[in-house]
Amino acid sequence: MTVCRAVLMVLAAALVGGWAVASACPAAEGDFHAARNMLRTYCHRCHSGPGSEGGDFDLLDVATLTTAAAGERPLVAPGNPGGSRLFERIILQEMPPDNHPKPGADEVAAVWKWVAAGAPAFPKSEHREKLALAKVLGAAVQYANAQEERAQPFLRFFTLHNLYNHPDTTAEDLRLHRAALSKALNSLSRVPEIVVPQAVDESRTLFAIDIRQLNWDRGGQWGMLVKQYPYGLTYESHPEAALREADANLRRIVGVDVPILRSDWFVATATRPPLYHDLLQLPTTLAALKKELNIDSQADFLNPTVDRLARAAFARSGVSGQNRAIDRHGAGLRVLWESYDELAGRPRGQFFKFPLGPLNLFSNHPFAEQAFDHDGGELIFGLENGLHGYLLVNGTGERIDAGPIRVVGDALKTSGTNEIVNGVSCMACHKQGIITFRDELRDGSAVFGKADVKLRELVPPQAEWDRLQQRDSDAYLQALAKAIGPMLAEEGRPALELRDLPEPVGPMARQYRLAYLDAEAVAIELDLRAPAALVAVGEAKLKRLGLGGLLKKAGVVSRNDWETFNGPSLMQSLAKELRASPIREF
Repeated sequence: MTVCRAVLMVLAAALVGGWAVASACPAAEGDFHAARNMLRTYCHRCHSGPGSEGGDFDLLDVATLTTAAAGERPLVAPGNPGGSRLFERIILQEMPPDNHPKPGADEVAAVWKWVAAGAPAFPKSEHREKLALAKVLGAAVQYANAQEERAQPFLRFFTLHNLYNHPDTTAEDLRLHRAALSKALNSLSRVPEIVVPQAVDESRTLFAIDIRQLNWDRGGQWGMLVKQYPYGLTYESHPEAALREADANLRRIVGVDVPILRSDWFVATATRPPLYHDLLQLPTTLAALKKELNIDSQADFLNPTVDRLARAAFARSGVSGQNRAIDRHGAGLRVLWESYDELAGRPRGQFFKFPLGPLNLFSNHPFAEQAFDHDGGELIFGLENGLHGYLLVNGTGERIDAGPIRVVGDALKTSGTNEIVNGVSCMACHKQGIITFRDELRDGSAVFGKADVKLRELVPPQAEWDRLQQRDSDAYLQALAKAIGPMLAEEGRPALELRDLPEPVGPMARQYRLAYLDAEAVAIELDLRAPAALVAVGEAKLKRLGLGGLLKKAGVVSRNDWETFNGPSLMQSLAKELRASPIREF
């Protein structure tokens, strides 16, 4: 569809808050990263180059965006956002398609500003010298040797060196990965203080923790992680002497076979079941969680105050196709937010007609005729350190790993699929802790008389809801700032305001979980100097492993296949051919 450029400029100005008419503003590299992140999040899955479902062009390859076929305008006209077909599709909401999430105004603004600045190639990092694994392990040995001997058995490490070594990882990506590591680690902690991993090396790719600070020495959490870890290797048979020595020394000092985990795996995997439940030692029922938090739902329902129990409902939800109701419990040890979701067509699932549930709250419900029934929901509760924990439950209050796809879904596939899984999907969605909303229940319910009196006891005016949401969101963001602020801090950069803090776990989990690894990425994950080293394994052996395609142009392996266990993982099996030894703990 051809759109008059003047009309497009007006539409763009309305959509992106005026950036269209202020395109002369200088743009910094951070703006270009935001533009790249928007295209990668919403578009790149379908438009990733030859053979992709959305055509042969790659939305992260500027050369393909600015080159037009005969008789057509380019997708991106450098310096001229209004003349770019890309914006016609976005602003007219033709792309992303209707069944996919749409970017926000600030995200569209970042792309507009990038195009207005001339659509420079997105920053790469080829100039970085690769970090050898021997150097990474050597830095860990040096750090461990410098600690008190009695502390050494409790030292553990996370590495980002594989991300650092990949040419498509920008400096901004690394900052976000570091923040994701700290947020994930503290979201898996039940201690009252935020614990920020300590950078060990100059490049800030290796981070150390003392597991006693997280009480992980008592619960065996590190062993839980290692048992699920598909990248564990030792190097006692490796031909490189420096690698053999550093590996042996580190394991001797710390006293465990796997003292280092990859940060990207940890962020994407430890934040989802089963590890998410096990590491946080979450209860298996809603009733047990409320008992832990000292929350009495029956007493709160019978004698509510606004700070004790507040209810809201709205017809449109970002994750559910049906209406949703929410309770905020504030009378326990920590605040608990409880949502109610239902399958379409449930007779008592319309919260505006049946607002006084849930029906199973009482054995003899005082408002049974006006009580809703439901199919499950999401619990958000305050962790001891101020961040949030999450629990998904079914209609009877039993813990589940993922929300039923018929009820809720995630088009961004943060979990690797459209399923909303407990932990990582919730972190990605609740960027500022609590998603603000406007209640529609107080003035929109279909109950009268005593039922309406009870409803108005439960559902406060919007001004009260605004106060509660602001208070809980600020408390969460203050804890988040403690966790990720040090990881985002760089000399010359101003500290971010609380509400400008990014949510790092979701983007990093998607980047990891949805990845297809080509020969270059596989070589990096195996700490090889170049993809050509794969040839040394031999075509026959690669084919037996199901990796023969890596020797062909555009050959890839999926992340799930790469790390799937069958004894050793596929990654470990290939590493064994290169004289590394897989580690598994059963």
